[in-house]
Amino acid sequence: MTDEICSWLSYQNKEFVRLNESQHITKVFLDFKESIFKISINNTEYNLNDFKSVFYRNGGIYYDLPKQEIENSLLEFYNSEYKSITEFICHYLKINGANIFGNLFTKEVNKLEVLFLAKSLGLKIPDTYILSQLKDFAKIDSVQKYITKAVSEMKPVFVENALYLNYTHEIDINNLQSKKENIIPSLIQEKIHNIYELRVFFFEKKIWAVATFDFSDSVDIRNIKDSDKKYLPCKLPIEIQRKILKMAKILDLKCGTIDLIKSNDDFYFLEVNPLGQFHQVNYYGNYQIEKYIADLL
Repeated sequence: MTDEICSWLSYQNKEFVRLNESQHITKVFLDFKESIFKISINNTEYNLNDFKSVFYRNGGIYYDLPKQEIENSLLEFYNSEYKSITEFICHYLKINGANIFGNLFTKEVNKLEVLFLAKSLGLKIPDTYILSQLKDFAKIDSVQKYITKAVSEMKPVFVENALYLNYTHEIDINNLQSKKENIIPSLIQEKIHNIYELRVFFFEKKIWAVATFDFSDSVDIRNIKDSDKKYLPCKLPIEIQRKILKMAKILDLKCGTIDLIKSNDDFYFLEVNPLGQFHQVNYYGNYQIEKYIADLL
């Protein structure tokens, strides 16, 4: 998607700098006395006053480290120094009038805090529990079906050269109630019977959505082959859009993706991702979101 945005910027004859992981800041010159604020990227110098807008897509800002070998404790100190420089550069761009898009310093949110917020805003959420003892499953409705997934962001786990990923998984609580083991505090949610799932992308005050119809009956849509899915552009009810934008404002998110489920009676909120992967929404909805972003820059 970044390539597509850059293509539109080029077509619109807008001057821009794209900063990738392979492109490091090789020089910093900040003169507070004379108000000269310059950086060099791969040895090309830029004046911070010349930047009128910034779009943070993903990743970070990287600097050239000293060539000599550095101890880990000293490297940690260097990284904290670079982080302060990055924060000031972003601060200076903002107070200098540059339009800042994206969530540079908010790459993750707490899922539980967001669920609590969604419910307080009037969005429906699945019945949700955090349990640390298997015997406590006896305290929730055993008639319902439940799923479990990570409370934090999904992390790859390597064991004996094998890779394990923690996807959403359905559980049978009737097989767990008689067990007395303690477990790591785990997220248990009611499994909502859905007509379709929605991937929603918001950018500033605009919202796009795509409905995904699953014909495989899988619990985690990421495990489904494209041949078992159908996508359709979808317009959310105004009230749902209003609540999403209010949530984004409270979380101080400029953009992001939201997962919803449409059941027979309502929409259910699942989670929000501040990094905002919007290729799927853009492609299947034919929305040209990349042009919309380029127009703002």
